[in-house]
Amino acid sequence: MMRGLNAAEIGNVIDQMAADRDGAKPIASDPGFIDVGGTVDPKGFCPFDRAGECAMTAVDGGSAVLLDGGSFLIAAVRVGSASYRDREYLAHSEPEFHLLHLSAGDLEDAYSIFFGKTVGGEPPDSPRGLDEAAGRIRTLLEWKAVENVVRDAEPGTITAFDGALWAGIRGIGPMLSRIVESARKKDVELCGISKRSMLTQHSRPLIPAVQIAGDGALPDRAWHYPLQISGYGEKLFGEVHVAKFHPQSRYVFRADLSLPDGTPPATALGKLAYHANDPAYVGYPYPLARVHNDVAFSRSEVEDLRSLLRSEALRKGMDPKEWQLTFQDFHDVLDKGR
Repeated sequence: MMRGLNAAEIGNVIDQMAADRDGAKPIASDPGFIDVGGTVDPKGFCPFDRAGECAMTAVDGGSAVLLDGGSFLIAAVRVGSASYRDREYLAHSEPEFHLLHLSAGDLEDAYSIFFGKTVGGEPPDSPRGLDEAAGRIRTLLEWKAVENVVRDAEPGTITAFDGALWAGIRGIGPMLSRIVESARKKDVELCGISKRSMLTQHSRPLIPAVQIAGDGALPDRAWHYPLQISGYGEKLFGEVHVAKFHPQSRYVFRADLSLPDGTPPATALGKLAYHANDPAYVGYPYPLARVHNDVAFSRSEVEDLRSLLRSEALRKGMDPKEWQLTFQDFHDVLDKGR
């Protein structure tokens, strides 16, 4: 037993989980949560087959806080894409890379610049803190990358990204409308894949309930389950499904689809399934895994960037002691003894 842990509390939290399952209280209004009413209908699951050879482009972004000075931080953001045709990797441009200096004093101006370059115009609000600002800027750059990929895509390509077709940032709706309309005109199938989802049913996580029912209704098949979501017209820009892309996968995903007129969901999902049988990522489209690995910051990259920033600061005359005192964190000392 861990030191200080009250054994009774283990039972208490499990009892609370069970109580939530049996009679959950409504979740307070939050723009990230979507509560889906009703119950999971075993007859609502639709099997689909893998498509044949097809082209796919995936978009994702990564970010890391490099230095935290309390009243300011320096963050790295990297956004890229990975294109495949018939599961063959195609050459592509280098990821877009930004080092951000975000301070409490000029946060609104910094955010306004990125909002104007991506969405256009002035933002209707500002981030509530430095970490939120870095996250929002990364999201804006990801959507801009999706817009550029759709603009250059060939008809029939499926374009996927990590996340939902959801306007989670105030003022981003016009940009999503642009992207969706452009994709439809170009006959490009647009799909957001969410590894984690804030979909709920009676305030309980929805995805596990759907997966249990789907695996019982259609064992050894790829399947999708369309969700009926209403009341989010200004936030949601596609149809929402829960999808299992490989019969042997232990994972299912939220899939937001915006498709050209006349294209059934099974067509787009079958193309995603075509790319979802890599042994290392069974059930997850490999192009999304590839671009994630391309843009995510490893621990060694973060350390290298910190070293480069320190070297440049000292070269330009910053006192080494000032650098140390600005960025030191006693948690590092405490954690070394753990």
